Amino acid sequence: MTNERKSPQEKKFLELTKDHFTVGFRSTRTFPKTWKRKKAHANREYRRKSEELLVQAKPGIAGEDVSLVADDLTAARFQKSVVRKPLKKVGTITVGERIKLGLARRKDMAGRRLQRQETDRQAATLAISTLSSLEGERLVDFVRRAGVLCGAMDAKEAARMQLSKDPVDQALHFIYRIAWGLNSPAGAVCRDPELCKALAAWEAKANRILRHDRRVIEAKAEQKQMNEKKLKALRRAM
Repeated sequence: MTNERKSPQEKKFLELTKDHFTVGFRSTRTFPKTWKRKKAHANREYRRKSEELLVQAKPGIAGEDVSLVADDLTAARFQKSVVRKPLKKVGTITVGERIKLGLARRKDMAGRRLQRQETDRQAATLAISTLSSLEGERLVDFVRRAGVLCGAMDAKEAARMQLSKDPVDQALHFIYRIAWGLNSPAGAVCRDPELCKALAAWEAKANRILRHDRRVIEAKAEQKQMNEKKLKALRRAM
């Protein structure tokens, strides 16, 4: 007798409801072995209890005890006395449940990603607004601090700036993260053309200040070398 042919929809329904999948630390290879041992243990326990109950009715008991055993050992008493331990599969879900969990996890990940992007965008907007508002000596001092911090990683100073409520410290921490690529908010800046343009304009001003400081340092070094040469020439002439 041939089996009844099933439609694709029925096959898919059976696949989603009957097929199981192991999750967590129980892999698809180890689960059948552990499940087989679990069933064998439950069957041995059931047989042992049955043996203890039926040992009274085995051949070899006295004739006067047969009637007592027959009265006591009824089907109802046997069913109540010997109960098979129920087995539960732990760590397995149906294919349909697994698909639902995957879709829910994907939805949560997408929501967290959007929330993180929005948080990064707000932080980048606040930091760039603070950077654009700096002028004069405040701007020069900020650029010099940023140059020192970005030139040598300082974890303690970065942690202090991250916890600080001062907008200037937060803006400095923003530059620090971009420079070192630590949880960088560069993605939020790249996704917003206005933020990217504002940050590029501030970086141009910062680079001009750093180049000016570099020229001053180089000029001082050259002046020092010239003074040392003059001093040596005077010593030779004496």
